[in-house]
Amino acid sequence: ASVGADGARRARWQVRWRRWQPVAWGGIVVVSVLGAALLVLGPVSWLVAGDTVSSLRGKERADAVNAVRQTVLATVTGATVFVGLFYTVRTYLLSRRGQVTERFRTAVQHLASDTVELRLGGVYGLEHVLSESPQEHVAVVSVLAAFVRHRTRPDPAPAVDLTLPEARNADRPLLPQGTQPPPDIQAAIDVLARRPERHEPRRIDLRDAVLCGLLLRGFEFDGAPRLDRVFLTHADLRRADLRGTRFQGAVLNFADLRQAALHGACLDGALLHQADLRGAGVAGAVLRGTDLTGADLRNCDGLTEEQLRDARIDDSTRLPPGLAEVVARRAQDGGSPTPPRPAGGTR
Repeated sequence: ASVGADGARRARWQVRWRRWQPVAWGGIVVVSVLGAALLVLGPVSWLVAGDTVSSLRGKERADAVNAVRQTVLATVTGATVFVGLFYTVRTYLLSRRGQVTERFRTAVQHLASDTVELRLGGVYGLEHVLSESPQEHVAVVSVLAAFVRHRTRPDPAPAVDLTLPEARNADRPLLPQGTQPPPDIQAAIDVLARRPERHEPRRIDLRDAVLCGLLLRGFEFDGAPRLDRVFLTHADLRRADLRGTRFQGAVLNFADLRQAALHGACLDGALLHQADLRGAGVAGAVLRGTDLTGADLRNCDGLTEEQLRDARIDDSTRLPPGLAEVVARRAQDGGSPTPPRPAGGTR
């Protein structure tokens, strides 16, 4: 019975406290403000005034004290304004951060939709987050890359096949002209190709992605589309239009690039070990330090000796008719057919 009575008393006190709590806090605030005002107008003002004002008498002393008090009040008011501004900015930043997080979550949810329109909305929603929030750069890029991989790659992904490209791709015929990726996949690659240039601690992972007929043409972008330092190992890029695209330091080992348009593309330091480039257009492509060991370049359109002079090739590189003697000529001249291997991973 006593326990029940104690509980009832506590409940009554809680009700009373909730009823009088605003009044209590209001009183505390009023007392605090009055106390601060008295402190500022009294001891603080006299402390600031110092011995010079204390030595004055009569009206001069009163005027000097009033001047000091006005100065102190103006200083306190300014400090209060700055503190209020600081908390306002902090509140705004926290609110904006919460809005970005919510937009990120909504966009990711849209990527999982069965409707292509919602997936497109998710892709472009992530692009907005990418442009407005540098803190989310790595997360957005990783999500878009995972979206492309898991919606295009075969299941299971192929193991590394060390056979020649001709044998490896024998059962993968060229697709009809005009074949393109689904619109949501194309949009995701577009966003990755025009992402802001920021520090990225790791490569974008698009290994084994099937991107046949991808359209990534430089003249359709404000700047050159950028797939620098991207993993495209075993990627299927048959008939892709990649004119003017930057692949600096990208890894395209074992990639299928048959009939791809690489005119004017920048492949500085890219790895294309055992890549299949039969019938690809490479006129004007930059191949400085590009690893083409084991690559199949037969029937490449626009390939020149000058381009191969800057690339890394060896006896296993299959060249178009008329260029096969390049390796032999280098060896006869005492030059190395294989420039130093560029830095970067192989997988």
